[in-house]
Amino acid sequence: MTPADQPSSPSTDTHSPASFLAAAAALDAIDDALRTAQHKPHHGTEAGPGPEQALACLLLLRQVREQLAGWETGLIETARDAGASWAALASPLGVASRQAAERRYLRGRPGPAGTTGEQRVTATR
Repeated sequence: MTPADQPSSPSTDTHSPASFLAAAAALDAIDDALRTAQHKPHHGTEAGPGPEQALACLLLLRQVREQLAGWETGLIETARDAGASWAALASPLGVASRQAAERRYLRGRPGPAGTTGEQRVTATR
């Protein structure tokens, strides 16, 4: 079993994927589903959603967004362990510099109870 296939450590958030390969497969499936939803033709005969359906979709979107956001630090750690530099991580993270990439990682990383992301950045630097 390669390190990428190994389950996450017990300290990892319960919303984290079991392995890098599991995360990659899930992200590919999500990307495929998004592309399908964006290109599916709308039929004029379909009734619009009721408020309950729209609210349920918004709730699900929030839950998925929160879970995916929790994956970011683990994926950054995987990339760093594989030799990626902070500069190389900047573009995929959508930030302009290696410093911003590291700062984003430090803000998202778990820390002592009651600390903010900014406090974790300051404590590390």
